[in-house]
Amino acid sequence: MVRRQFERVRKLAFQPISRLKTIPWRGVLTVGVPIVIGLGLAVWIAAKYVTPTPPSKIVMATGPAATTYAGFGDEYRKVLARSGIRLETRETAGARENYRLLKDPAGGVDIGFVRGGIGTVEEAPHLVSLGVVGYEALWVFCKGKNTLDDLPGLKGKTVAIGAKGAGMRRMVRELLAANGIGDDDFTPLEVGGVEAAEALLGGAADCAFLLEAPEAGILKALIYADGAQLVDFSRRADAYTKHLPFLGKVVLPEGGNDLAGNRPPHPVTLLTAQTQLLVRDDLHPAIQMLLINAARDVHRDSGLFNGDGEFPTLHRLDFPIAADAPRLYASGRPFLHRYLPFWVANLIDRALVFLIPAVAILFPLVRLLPPLYAWRMRRRIYRWYGELMFIENEMRRTLTSGETRDFGERLDWIETEVNEITTPLSYANQLYSLRQHIDFVQHQLEYGDTPPTGTPAAASGPPAFLQETSLAPPL
Repeated sequence: MVRRQFERVRKLAFQPISRLKTIPWRGVLTVGVPIVIGLGLAVWIAAKYVTPTPPSKIVMATGPAATTYAGFGDEYRKVLARSGIRLETRETAGARENYRLLKDPAGGVDIGFVRGGIGTVEEAPHLVSLGVVGYEALWVFCKGKNTLDDLPGLKGKTVAIGAKGAGMRRMVRELLAANGIGDDDFTPLEVGGVEAAEALLGGAADCAFLLEAPEAGILKALIYADGAQLVDFSRRADAYTKHLPFLGKVVLPEGGNDLAGNRPPHPVTLLTAQTQLLVRDDLHPAIQMLLINAARDVHRDSGLFNGDGEFPTLHRLDFPIAADAPRLYASGRPFLHRYLPFWVANLIDRALVFLIPAVAILFPLVRLLPPLYAWRMRRRIYRWYGELMFIENEMRRTLTSGETRDFGERLDWIETEVNEITTPLSYANQLYSLRQHIDFVQHQLEYGDTPPTGTPAAASGPPAFLQETSLAPPL
């Protein structure tokens, strides 16, 4: 009893395999090849257009400790943490080092604050910009009591151009070169910040270039100093911005540094360098989107030189704009990211990129396969009607005994081949109808035109399913 049950289970388990063996290889190719091609196209589309999972950790180069940009890095870290992204901030010597780390494929940095004029597209073609996030005003103080309104008077002077490795040095040299002051026409003093201010006030430098926030205490000290004057670029500021596109201009209002002391005592036009958020062009698009959204949160507040919501902006960039940045600036977060957690929305985005073209390819195939399968099944049956009609047409003339024997053997062979055909139950009636027609032709060959009782007559023609289908080839 148990043995019989075991044998029954084994037969049922292997029945699908045995049935697969009965399917002709041509049928497998006819139905299977379109499916394989469709799946292959879907996989190719997925490999080409579906981006990998975004990284869970990224590295940002900020600047020296306790500076404005180090503080910005901390704010970015908090914003990205809400989306499950861990941001590691790296303290650097400044924008120049940030650019160097980004430019170097082995630098280990994904994002960085880089000041305009430090690098070029030719030097780093793999870097793209997510936008300008702020202005850095260039403060030029020269010793003396006479107001200086431009830079040509610096020939032969000692100039504090910034410490070694500072990004400001390149900008200062370009500014002086634009005024016809080459490296041999002045004495560079490689100090910056507090050291530059001390050199100016102590007489070691004739002029000092500084990039500082308007609230910096060092600026207040220099503005109140009797022996230092702030250079006003109002006369040729527009010319500077035309010749050096990485520069902009802002107006420091009267009393902008110290309202109570009314310093400066009159409006002063300053040149500015724009700070951009640069990333490698292979940084995941979803991470770029998060960074742009974070920049809106971090840099949207107004300042002395910018209005509320002015930053970030895509205006006057040194590097190409990231591919998705214009769309994100125009429309904000994508629809799914407004209502779903970041990782869920990103998973759905990636799935849709694959599913939409896959459905577009597979849906027509799914509609085509049933009639194609039906045609394959029917063709296995009605292809024998061509043989039967040929023999029946030949029987209309007087046959020799040899021809009768040959046709009989041929009909026997056809009958043997048809008996080997296996079809689904839905096509069994057509198979049995074919067998009846074979018997009919055999009877005609043996007994003449009188059909046996219950057998369809020759005049009835092909079975109805041959007349209905549009897939049947001419017989």
